[in-house]
Amino acid sequence: MGGDFGPSVTVPAALRALAAHDDLALILLGDQAQINAQLSGVDPRLMQRLEILHTSVCVENDSKPESVLRKSKESSMFLAVNLVREGRADACVSAGNTGALLLAGRHLLKTLPGISKPAIIASVPLHAMGRNTYILDVGANLCSNARELLEFAIMGSIQASVVSRIGEPRVALLNVGHEEHKGTAIIREAAQLLQQTESVHYVGFVEGNEIFTDKADVVVCDGFSGNITIKTSAGVVRVIEQMLKQRASSSFFSRLLSLLASPLLKQLRAQIDPAQFNGASVLGLQGIIVKSHGHAHSKAFFFAIEQALKEVIDNVPSLIARRMEALQLTHGDALASHD
Repeated sequence: MGGDFGPSVTVPAALRALAAHDDLALILLGDQAQINAQLSGVDPRLMQRLEILHTSVCVENDSKPESVLRKSKESSMFLAVNLVREGRADACVSAGNTGALLLAGRHLLKTLPGISKPAIIASVPLHAMGRNTYILDVGANLCSNARELLEFAIMGSIQASVVSRIGEPRVALLNVGHEEHKGTAIIREAAQLLQQTESVHYVGFVEGNEIFTDKADVVVCDGFSGNITIKTSAGVVRVIEQMLKQRASSSFFSRLLSLLASPLLKQLRAQIDPAQFNGASVLGLQGIIVKSHGHAHSKAFFFAIEQALKEVIDNVPSLIARRMEALQLTHGDALASHD
């Protein structure tokens, strides 16, 4: 039911995921009639691994997040997160209202021991083919203290290791310069904590123009900075695409050059295709939630399901919990002073 397009996107993506993974089973929550309309002619073998739970209630994109707890407990979003809490599902993937999804996650799943607040992590492409870097937080918390930034760094490091199979992810703090005295007091405190944390490969500060240059695998910031960064990046990609289209059709010679360069342009589009980076994970909860973009198409929603599956296989919440427990044992007093 979630997102701008509902079952017309989520159902085809679910079927594609089932076809790609023989050991995968999915539960679809929403209006059964709308879901069934998308299942005509589907391979019966896929249907055996697909369950539909009917509800006609959904959280609208313009709804206030707190309404999901007051009057939307029968919504597809709330029920989906509750399935994770009950152990009937290993993960929840939703394209619905971000604020409501976060609130439902914190209310039903709770945060992991040692984690103050969950964070949303997203990935962006690097200039190196096939590589990406992770940014968190990108919107769960507008403000964060030094201890929370340390927690984000730990969670981001684990996510990069699991999803991108990076052996020792390089972690950096987003800042306005590289020097130790640059940035807010909170960022400087977070840098000191990270320098003392052996389980994180901290490489220092990075500036906004260095996010895409392979200087770090994980970039840590508060949700205000991260949300602006990720949306600005998406806007720049759209502008470049429009400029290329306009230039390619501006004259005969431009059209000829565009034709000759079409293989290269196809590779470039594939490298920066936002669909393959869809799926922002909510880290720090006692369960797995992956947030798809609201206006994602079927291919993009499929990638969000794929990301959730990777996190389930490696049990990311358990990895985070173990890392936080070890950190507390090693730096308990120092961490407490920054709470």
